[in-house]
Amino acid sequence: MPGVEPCVRPGSARAVLLSLGVLAGAVSAGILFALGDRLSQSDPGTIMVGSGVLAGAGAIIGMIAGRVFGDGPGLPDRVRRESLGLEYRSAGTNVLDERRPGTLGLRFGPAYALPNGGVVRLFGDVGGWLGTARDTDPRPQFDEGAGTRPVTLRQNRLAVGLGLELVVPLPYPVLRRGSAHLGVAELRFRPEFQYRREWLRYGENDTRIVERTMLLPLNVGVRWHLGPRQRFTFYMGPRFDIVSYSDPGGRSLARGKPVIAPLYAEAWYDIDIPLTARPRRDHRPRKTVVNSQVTFGYVHSRFDGRGFNFGPVIGFLGPLVTEYSIRVRPRGAIAAMQAGVGMVVGNGVTFTGRVGVVLPDVRRRR
Repeated sequence: MPGVEPCVRPGSARAVLLSLGVLAGAVSAGILFALGDRLSQSDPGTIMVGSGVLAGAGAIIGMIAGRVFGDGPGLPDRVRRESLGLEYRSAGTNVLDERRPGTLGLRFGPAYALPNGGVVRLFGDVGGWLGTARDTDPRPQFDEGAGTRPVTLRQNRLAVGLGLELVVPLPYPVLRRGSAHLGVAELRFRPEFQYRREWLRYGENDTRIVERTMLLPLNVGVRWHLGPRQRFTFYMGPRFDIVSYSDPGGRSLARGKPVIAPLYAEAWYDIDIPLTARPRRDHRPRKTVVNSQVTFGYVHSRFDGRGFNFGPVIGFLGPLVTEYSIRVRPRGAIAAMQAGVGMVVGNGVTFTGRVGVVLPDVRRRR
């Protein structure tokens, strides 16, 4: 009926997702055993490994969250990307005399609401390292205590990202018997590019400039609403890399051509947790609405050198991500405040912090 939420059975939907995750793991194992670890042939297999594990783990965690927090109705003001915010990513190293600076970035994500319930969102980020990274010579003959190792590499980085996301909801239900109780789905098209400019100085030599660009022109995805408060999202598309560099001490760059790189993919599982859903003891309306969200993700990309390695499997899987975000909106206010913390596992552990403001989508009814 118009204006009424679809009748969804989250338990059945999560069981289906868990089965698909197990099936993806079995198929990927067969691909890897048949083709080996050659990157060009078995790259779809590694995508299914990461996405299948995320789907299975997300379904299990979602079952627990459904029991603890309940599979209630959807939240009218759930957590989404902030319209304007700041993000900080920590960094560090335990190597003597070496330094890894943190990253500070400005994020934005204004959205335009479409008449059919879809959304067009322009998103991006601009930032870079807060200082100079420093590598030292690890040979023991140069180690005479703190501050004695010669510096072999100094590096600075500028990071820029920009993309456009189109969200189109599918008619519900798509199949009367198959999807009538398994949740709503959305098709997503998200072309994107990521740009990195790095200044490298080897020892006492002149500085060399290196530019790396990742193009994702056909990045498509689907979001499955397994319940009113839980969602599984998957993106995948071809990837093209461009690498340009200068001579030591030079400013002009030798421009590279687009090269077909390994496939790009992302998988995310979101769980909404309302913090002010229960009424007050005096039965008065709350002055502030507070909602939160737990997110688990896998990004099949090592564009920034981060990846998840285990045993002999090195250089194939991307990083694992977990985040917790909270949104605070005074009742009747147009803008809301949103903050979050997270952790990225890949070649070590990185902690993230984020704060921003959320504005309403353009042309969306209140």
